[in-house]
Amino acid sequence: MDPPIPDQGNGGYLDPMAEKALLMKRIEGRKKERESNKKKRSPLKWETWEEQMDKWLTKNYSRDVDLGNTQNVLVPAETAEPPSDFILPLLRYQKEWLAWSLKQEESVARGGILADEMGMGKTVQAIALVLAQRELQKSNSNSSILSSLPSTSQIFPAVKGTLVVCPVIAGIQWFSEIERCTTKGSNRILVYHGTDREKHMHKLAEYDFVITTYSTIEVDYRKYMTPSKELSKNLEPRVEVLDQKTGSTENLSNSGSIDNSAVSRRKSALHSVKWDRIILDEAHYVKNSRCKTSRAVFALESSYKWALTGTPLQNRIGELYSFVRFLQAPYAYYFCKDCDCTELDYSFAECPQCHHNCARHFLWWNRYIKKPLQENPNKGAGKDAMLLLKHNILKKLLLRRTKKERAAELALPMKTVTLRKDSLNDEERDFYMSFHNESKTQFDTYVRVGTLTNNYAHVFAIITRLRQAVDHPYLVVCSSTDLTSVNKDAGDVEKSCSLCKDTVEDPIVTSCTHVFCKTCLINFAESRGKPACPSCDKPLTFDSNANNDKGDSSSKPTVKGFRSSSISNKIQRDGFQTSTKIEALREEIRFMVERDGSAKGIVFSQFTSFLDLIQYSLQKSGVNCVQLVGSMSMAERNAAVTTFTEDPKCRILLMSLKAGGVALNLTVASHVFLMDPWWNPAVEWQAQDRIHRIGQHKPVRIVRFVIEDTIEERILELQEKRKLFFEGTVGGSSDALGKLTKSDLDFLFYRHF
Repeated sequence: MDPPIPDQGNGGYLDPMAEKALLMKRIEGRKKERESNKKKRSPLKWETWEEQMDKWLTKNYSRDVDLGNTQNVLVPAETAEPPSDFILPLLRYQKEWLAWSLKQEESVARGGILADEMGMGKTVQAIALVLAQRELQKSNSNSSILSSLPSTSQIFPAVKGTLVVCPVIAGIQWFSEIERCTTKGSNRILVYHGTDREKHMHKLAEYDFVITTYSTIEVDYRKYMTPSKELSKNLEPRVEVLDQKTGSTENLSNSGSIDNSAVSRRKSALHSVKWDRIILDEAHYVKNSRCKTSRAVFALESSYKWALTGTPLQNRIGELYSFVRFLQAPYAYYFCKDCDCTELDYSFAECPQCHHNCARHFLWWNRYIKKPLQENPNKGAGKDAMLLLKHNILKKLLLRRTKKERAAELALPMKTVTLRKDSLNDEERDFYMSFHNESKTQFDTYVRVGTLTNNYAHVFAIITRLRQAVDHPYLVVCSSTDLTSVNKDAGDVEKSCSLCKDTVEDPIVTSCTHVFCKTCLINFAESRGKPACPSCDKPLTFDSNANNDKGDSSSKPTVKGFRSSSISNKIQRDGFQTSTKIEALREEIRFMVERDGSAKGIVFSQFTSFLDLIQYSLQKSGVNCVQLVGSMSMAERNAAVTTFTEDPKCRILLMSLKAGGVALNLTVASHVFLMDPWWNPAVEWQAQDRIHRIGQHKPVRIVRFVIEDTIEERILELQEKRKLFFEGTVGGSSDALGKLTKSDLDFLFYRHF
């Protein structure tokens, strides 16, 4: 017998029979409303759907509703062999994916979500699908699958290619994986990224794979879909053609600019064709359906659509709507209460199809999934919604396997995670305590005057500074509160983000001339309706495409191997002071080399300035290392990864999680060193999976560095206490911090040492 379900509304309990009775009451209420409408008109499409939903609920109500238990959401038994042009062997679960995905593309869904755990080869599986479908279409040319698909609302010329949308760091890796997995000369690949490509748009039809980035898609969307004089300047992506058939790289740059009249006449090149297939890699980049990146991706046209993500359910349940919207599943449509018209996007005026008032339209997802779950996912309509989501919607769209589930097939080496705790020396502790007391005084002021909730961005900045003081005092001493007020043409002056308090990665300059990391500012802006600048409180306006993919504008080195803006050029190098964390890292690297003379390691930190200090210290010790951070261009990032993977003398890769925490395969390394804890544990898992994945043959060792009796230790305790799974990518955001209660902040600032 099922256990009683807690009634969280009044503290009582409802047994399964009572729950079933209440379900039947809800179903009966909807049935009466439909019968009443039948007297006025014929049944509508959404009413038929609702009736089918009620029948399904009646039959399946005894199922569990633990959405977190996504294992076995769907485990297909059938397998398919890889196509002839695919030269790598596939594991059993990968053959199961191939069979399932081919059926999905023949179904009404026309795609789905591959949500295998990180490191299980989602890229390889996606490539196998593209080639398998191509082979099938060649053998069945008289009965093309494409011909059976419903037409879209807009008519675009169809192209044979698959469009891959991925983070910047993954672009070259996708090209390399396609080359590694397929017969030489069987594919033409276009890496579509950078500037000047319009005169070559007609060549898109010639390629089997077109690889682009989320930032490039957003640039195109902003420029062509929402044109403005400001956004029309200097936003043209650059085209690099990597032709597998010849092995050559063709630079298709065009020094001319696009005539502004063309901007208003047509869509961008990527939005002007109907792709055979679109694949979103690291699809959680579009988890917010309202942001420009998501809207730009949704505007793309294709016959099939796939989303690849290792963390489909780590975020709020409502964010699953973005995947459903991208796939254009029926659950993502707006329905009219008065007729059978449907729309994917809400119209604030009258409906362009039926001319009914916009208030007569409703989003199916919101009515039957989101709103009920917000009330209570464990009972009533909320339980109905959870059942529908897990056992109906996800079962039709999502395939997920885990490493634990498929351990026998993967045969991955052992992974050991060690939490290393060290203590600050006397000098570091005096500095830290002085800064801690100063920060606590500021926090007390906000509490006393009642402005704490209005100053979360500043509170986040205070906590960030405390974390930097733990890493190395230089990170605080060598910073300047005035460095955020820099001009766009600031030259070699270090640009410091007012949100993360570190050297800016992918810089964005606001209209009030303050500089932020692109990720930090977008996360901050999306967490508020009409945000003010975190530095000056003026209305926040910015162009998220400015300086896109241009790399570090102040890349001229002064100290060998460092940017001119690096913290390494600010310190007294003759009297360089190390820190407890740096010494702990050096010790762990020494242990690594002693155990395995060929071993390599990856060092992760949220703070690029700290990576600079680590690099300077390691180089002084004779340890060869290379750095990969967000301010680097795609070519620079690829060069860094190539050096690390191919140069046996290069032992350490210093990496910012913003730049390389996702979409990288670095199995040449067997050690990961996490220098500072992140708010979101899933971020650390992503970092670990850069090396613990298919292709790894050595035992993997993960070392997490934490300093005792500091805010770092309290952050770990708070994560355990509250099970904080923050939104965002690296180190949290002001939006994430906003989820902390006053008691949580008290815990961070007032826990006795």
